[in-house]
Amino acid sequence: MSIVSLSRTLRAAACGAALIGAACGGSSGSSATSPSPVAADATVSESFTTPLPVGGSIFYSFSIAAYGNLAVTLTDVAGVELPEGFTLTLVVGRPSGTSCSTESTISATPGETAQLTGVYGPGIFCVRVDDAGMLTAPATIAVTVAHA
Repeated sequence: MSIVSLSRTLRAAACGAALIGAACGGSSGSSATSPSPVAADATVSESFTTPLPVGGSIFYSFSIAAYGNLAVTLTDVAGVELPEGFTLTLVVGRPSGTSCSTESTISATPGETAQLTGVYGPGIFCVRVDDAGMLTAPATIAVTVAHA
């Protein structure tokens, strides 16, 4: 073995030892854990208004570009003969054929505050709104989806 290749081999071994020492906590103040990702703020807002049949459901697909916060708000339900105290089921999931799978769900009444929130993404997701038998006539619903 030549002096040049021996020198390179020794340098490589020294660098390897230094890396192993650093990775094994050679310094008492170092941490070997990686930082947790920070969820991006919801900067995109999508709204939709659609009819909801009695006992039926509708879904709306959307794409989240980055790991971030999601907020779904059932903003309005309009129709005749709306029962007092009625709720609809809000679902967040992934598109599955002609429906939306369930990842998170909640019973909700219309309002200005998000009823279903979470951290998702990136990917294609959907919101489904179900009538669990409380509507006595078709209604029109309005939903806002805010996401990263």
